[in-house]
Amino acid sequence: MAEYEFGSMDMPIEMKLEIAQQGLWGLAARMVKIIDDKYGEEGLAALKEGLRDWDMHEANIPGMLAALGIQPGEVSPAQFIQRVMNPYDDVSFIQKEKPQIADAPNDNRVMYKITSCSVADTVNREYPGLCRLLIESALEGQRRAAKANVRVTCDKYLCEGADACEFYVERTNG
Repeated sequence: MAEYEFGSMDMPIEMKLEIAQQGLWGLAARMVKIIDDKYGEEGLAALKEGLRDWDMHEANIPGMLAALGIQPGEVSPAQFIQRVMNPYDDVSFIQKEKPQIADAPNDNRVMYKITSCSVADTVNREYPGLCRLLIESALEGQRRAAKANVRVTCDKYLCEGADACEFYVERTNG
């Protein structure tokens, strides 16, 4: 059997990861754009439902919280950010600046702010609405899996041209 030398990307693993994330997020944005163009709101609604009801949320989040000694249903807004949202963000894209809990957090309302994202430009170029659709739907599934009495809203996204992604996590009455 003949041996062949294959090309490789001789670069640090962090750079490879960033390239891979940009490619995957770009692909996701492209797929959502195609679905939006072909099926419109009906197609986007199906995507939202699938992301919200994705079994991965139930498979991962209760165990993540249990390992931290947090009971489902007892997740505060700050814990939801620190123990659910941020761990997923940390593996989803490279944050060149550490996210912040902005404003003075209290037991009822916390603002989570992301000021840098390695995939925002890629998503903006392909389909700027991707993060709004994907993140808001996935967060709803995560919230349900954590049995968290919180509401998560976001009006600003880096990929839509804002200077940061700003998520507000507020306690609800159930």
